[in-house]
Amino acid sequence: MSAYPAFEAAERLAPEPEQHATADDWIRHYAALALAAWREFRTASGVDLGLLSLVGTTATSAAVALTFNRQMAPGVIWSLTPEAGALHGEWEEWLTETLDRLGVNPADIHPGYEASDFRSPSRAEVAG
Repeated sequence: MSAYPAFEAAERLAPEPEQHATADDWIRHYAALALAAWREFRTASGVDLGLLSLVGTTATSAAVALTFNRQMAPGVIWSLTPEAGALHGEWEEWLTETLDRLGVNPADIHPGYEASDFRSPSRAEVAG
């Protein structure tokens, strides 16, 4: 078992796509990676905080950039950052909505959520 179980779940539920994958495949992958990073960030300490923050920010930005057009993406990325006032988990809300829309139940990655709060079926048995 990894020191970061949320990453293990994200990798099983939304693995890195193959060469001919769709944009949704990549969005699902990056959103799952980001949610896992933010989950682990809450329980980590020391050096890991910087790395987890970097992974969470980068993966969130990648998912947003693949979701929105070139004109909208920068504004959405900005609105999901604490610098723009997103201090109440707006980035996590966007990630959970995106994953749920793409068929991944966020509770399977982040145990702080209830599977029944989402439309997508839980695959907890897949996530371990």
